[in-house]
Amino acid sequence: MKKCVTLLLCFGVFAFFNFGLLAQTPIEKLTASFKDFNSTFPWEKVYLHTDKPHYVLNDTIWIKAYGMIENGGDEPEATKSIPLYVDLYDAKFERYIDRIIMRLEEGKGQGDIVLPKDLEPGAYSLRAYTQWMRNFGDAAYFHKDIWVGELGEGWEYAGSDSKLNLGFFPEGGDLVEGIQSKIGFKATDAYGRSTDVIGYILNSRSDTILRFQSEHLGMGSFGFTPKENEFYEVYAKSPEQDWSKFALSRIQKQGYVLDFDPLYSEEEIKVEIRHNLAAANEDKKLYLVGLSKGQKVFEKEFDGKQAIHETLISKDDFFQGLITFTLMDEETTLLAERLVYLFPFSKGTAIFQTVKAEYKPKERVQLNIEVLDEFQRAVEGNFSVSVTDAYQVLQPENAENIYSYFLLSSEVKGEIEQPDYYFNPENPNAEKYLDNLLLTQGWRRFSWKDLGRLSSPPTYGFEEGLTLTGKVYKVNEKPVEEPHELRILVNHRFGMPIVYEGTTNEIGDFSFVGLDYLDSVGIYLQAFIEREKNSGKTTEVKRNEVAMNIPGNPKFQERNKALLPSGDKFEDFDEYLVSVKEAKNMMDQFRLSQEIELGEVTVTGKRSLKPDNRAIQYSNAPDRTMPVTKEFYYFQNVFQVLRGRFPGVNVVGDVFSINPPPSVIIRGGGASIANAGGATFFIDGMRAMPGMVAVLPVSEIERIDVLTSLSKGAVFGADGAGGVINILTKAGNPNYNWEDEPVTGNATIKSKGYVPIREFYSPSGTYDISAPIAIDFRSTIYWNPNVVTDASGKTQIEFLLTESKPEMFVDLQGISKSGEPIHATYRFKVK
Repeated sequence: MKKCVTLLLCFGVFAFFNFGLLAQTPIEKLTASFKDFNSTFPWEKVYLHTDKPHYVLNDTIWIKAYGMIENGGDEPEATKSIPLYVDLYDAKFERYIDRIIMRLEEGKGQGDIVLPKDLEPGAYSLRAYTQWMRNFGDAAYFHKDIWVGELGEGWEYAGSDSKLNLGFFPEGGDLVEGIQSKIGFKATDAYGRSTDVIGYILNSRSDTILRFQSEHLGMGSFGFTPKENEFYEVYAKSPEQDWSKFALSRIQKQGYVLDFDPLYSEEEIKVEIRHNLAAANEDKKLYLVGLSKGQKVFEKEFDGKQAIHETLISKDDFFQGLITFTLMDEETTLLAERLVYLFPFSKGTAIFQTVKAEYKPKERVQLNIEVLDEFQRAVEGNFSVSVTDAYQVLQPENAENIYSYFLLSSEVKGEIEQPDYYFNPENPNAEKYLDNLLLTQGWRRFSWKDLGRLSSPPTYGFEEGLTLTGKVYKVNEKPVEEPHELRILVNHRFGMPIVYEGTTNEIGDFSFVGLDYLDSVGIYLQAFIEREKNSGKTTEVKRNEVAMNIPGNPKFQERNKALLPSGDKFEDFDEYLVSVKEAKNMMDQFRLSQEIELGEVTVTGKRSLKPDNRAIQYSNAPDRTMPVTKEFYYFQNVFQVLRGRFPGVNVVGDVFSINPPPSVIIRGGGASIANAGGATFFIDGMRAMPGMVAVLPVSEIERIDVLTSLSKGAVFGADGAGGVINILTKAGNPNYNWEDEPVTGNATIKSKGYVPIREFYSPSGTYDISAPIAIDFRSTIYWNPNVVTDASGKTQIEFLLTESKPEMFVDLQGISKSGEPIHATYRFKVK
């Protein structure tokens, strides 16, 4: 009876749930699906703040990374991804230069890339992405183009093709006969660069209907009402190309038009919905839905049979940012769409104040910083600050920053020229020109068709650490038929290795996630079956039966070569830059003068050896010793090596076990106080626990010394009562030659771990008069990736000026405690 009641209750809940779904309208179902989509596929953004936009050869790119995720909450959160992959590649020839992996902690990380000495001057790109971003492809990755070259070097993308490209983009999507529409247009040259354009529209009788002209970076807009059964031609010209004919957008007989006026007033947007389907829309409802930052932020219902609707929307009802407004009917048929950017408040900023009114070269600057939000309230946050020589480092006009990227560039399609122009309060037409931009760049991070992706889970997850995957095979390369135990040792070449353990599935697939190691390492993997046969021995998988791989690199996204940076060029009469270049040449010449080119010589003699004290306790004369050569490298651990190779030395227990490890009993030796199980272990003359010995890679061992006699063990006191085993490692040998030393094992792979965090060098200010010649003309004066403001929004930085008298450019970028991007700059001159 109890089972019956349970079934009835379950059926009742199920029936109620299905009734609730059936009771939902199509709009409500669509809204629920959108919420599910943003929960399943949250949008992740990453931004890289570098110390400057261009570099000289053999320079260092200092980087601070910021990662945020929007999953439908009121505020963005720090991304859950930990590894961030940063690639430096040649944008012109699409080839890798270098790659680092940055460890993100609470969405923030830091690192650097040292540029190779032999790098060719030119334009290069930084690309940053997480494994989660690969679910969305190139559109989600962060790109930043930089210039690498000496002062005075530069290039400019040039071509002989003068072709004009002119595109027209009706507001809402379509031109409809008899209904006035706003049309955005954009003009580019043959290489994708914006260009000025003028033109006019002719009807079928060759009458001029209207003239138009671009307003900003080849973009503009105009109002137009297509007439019934009429066709139109467009003629336009640019500075590079004479008059040419273009086609206007296709004109629909019937349809809907959305008309947004974001500049209607400071407080409101005016929206008009027009259509010519009044008779067909009897009893039909229309819905205007607004989406922003993974949320539905607006919904309003309209009577479908009414041909014109007007409504006002308060800007204060929205957070600042991009909003996608979609017009749909009650069956969720998409009718029109419009991107709108709202500026309900001004952005946050920072106030800079130097302690002194004036500074001279080589002085130490104290700079007070106060970060404020749009309401002038204090902002707590984490920021990065760079200070550069503004005469050596020319900042690109209206360049990308964390604010323009998070709020605009990461939301729309393609590259945006001068993105910060639209957020500069000194530009009176910024809002108007931004609206023109949104009319012409129609991609956004979410499209309604993306809801179809809910039928399958994401291909990539949020990485909690570094990942290693692979497969175990039989000798004939066929899949195995039962799980295998795995153990990997991450070999740093310094200190003790890191050990991870796991198990394959039934067909041999395995995946290690959440690994944590620095720099380039060798990974040694051992696979074995935890199964005892009648003999009591565990069966191992033989070598060369394991395949390992690390996450691969996604394909490059082709960059617009015409928009790549062209370097900073200066004229010979620019006295300051000429002085800087001469000083650099002088330093290069000084370094060269310290080098002496030798003719062919023959050097004989012995290498000076450092004292090796690892076996000093027994005068380097053990009772038994055995060099560990390459044929031993494929053993599981030291216990396997010891078994059966020394007379009177017995290994007791499972040699594959780490906890507890086996014991080593030496004939004639008793149990020591420190190791009740038998012999005492030492590594390079230092006492070591058996568990540590168990994870030591055999390939790292140089030789094994065994002390069996009480006379030699007595020097170790009670620890020597059961015998002594001293394991001498290659790393512990002060005279070991590491050249061409291979990484070996059942399977091996070389992998790159997290980039080590280095500190930016800043002179102390104390100069040694006996030091070699040094002329300080650094272009990056100061870099601090971890500037934190307190509850009052304040902080202070200090840096030492160079010998020059330039203008200083201070660039602050970062994220507030509430997830708001902040960008501010400051300039001051050195007297």
